[in-house]
Amino acid sequence: MRAFYEKGELKQGYYNPCGVFDEVHFITFCDEDVEPEKIAVVGGRARVFVHALGPLKPWSIWTKRRKVVAEARKIGPDVLRAFTPAMHGYFAAYAARELRVPFVLSVHGDFDRDARYFFWKTRQWRNWLQSTFMKLFTERFAIGSADEVVCAYSFPVRYAREYGAKRVSVVYNKVYAERFARAKPALRFDKPAVICVGRMIPEKNQECLIRAFALDGGALARKAYLVLIGNGPEYGRLVKLAAELGVAKQVLFFKSVPNAEIAGYYKSARVFALPIKYGGVAIPVIEAMAAGLPVVVARPELDPNPEFASEVGRVIENTPDAFGRAINEIISNPKLAEEMARKGRAKFAEIEGSEMEAKEAAIYEKLVSKFEVSKKSLKR
Repeated sequence: MRAFYEKGELKQGYYNPCGVFDEVHFITFCDEDVEPEKIAVVGGRARVFVHALGPLKPWSIWTKRRKVVAEARKIGPDVLRAFTPAMHGYFAAYAARELRVPFVLSVHGDFDRDARYFFWKTRQWRNWLQSTFMKLFTERFAIGSADEVVCAYSFPVRYAREYGAKRVSVVYNKVYAERFARAKPALRFDKPAVICVGRMIPEKNQECLIRAFALDGGALARKAYLVLIGNGPEYGRLVKLAAELGVAKQVLFFKSVPNAEIAGYYKSARVFALPIKYGGVAIPVIEAMAAGLPVVVARPELDPNPEFASEVGRVIENTPDAFGRAINEIISNPKLAEEMARKGRAKFAEIEGSEMEAKEAAIYEKLVSKFEVSKKSLKR
């Protein structure tokens, strides 16, 4: 949780939809995590607790699982939730089985068609080995054990079912209309701005946008600014690249923006662009739709018709030239920009955060109620 706190990614009530819980406990794997009062906002009205159980090693799935069960037993949860089918999901599944409580698992991607595919393709051997280890030892157990698998979008549904999911729901990441409706621009520009939000890793491919702004002697850079929000291992290289290509003054970097303020940054832009290589629906795409921005997204290799983007925006080849042309067309054509924005707002209304929050809360309530009935039957 410390990483989320330091990046400002704390969302009000995120782990307690519709206030269904009185307490929210986080079991984390480090020597010392952030103080509960610093992240209390994510629990809504619930009391928040953090239980740090020490760092993980590959063999921890065998050596630490009893410790996780013992800690969970002290807590006495009504439901266990994990947000990945990797090692955290394995522990949650194991503890749920031992404690005989419901287990809900989130899946935010197709590990086969996302992580492992790109790790292999780009020769990130260490990451590929780690991901393959999870495939062999955690993913199938975690997914197959879950009473409900919650996919963050439709792209990983196939993966979840292939790995043994019994029940699958799609609950999109929660983005709230009210927050974007009242937001004011956080930045002021003398020309249009293009915004891209995301962790700076090779698969997010922000380099493509920087190169797009530098094409033809910086033709696009003379018309617009590029705002990149995010941090990660690629940050330093991208800053250096912008300088080398002569567009450093037109490419603005922000390592971190608190979640409570992010709407204002979207409202400062004219276009949202995302040259991501992964499939599925990134949270920033939903945020851009909420902000009323035209959306331009790359066509992932393994997801040729990305959800939402193919309905409301432009889905293009993942090249600087294609992004340059699409962005230039939108900022040069106000009617086109407004039509794309209108479609985005309409689609966003179908998955607005309050609707998704209620759907998630209903999953918890149904499972807890079902297990309570089951326990009563066992006692008889």
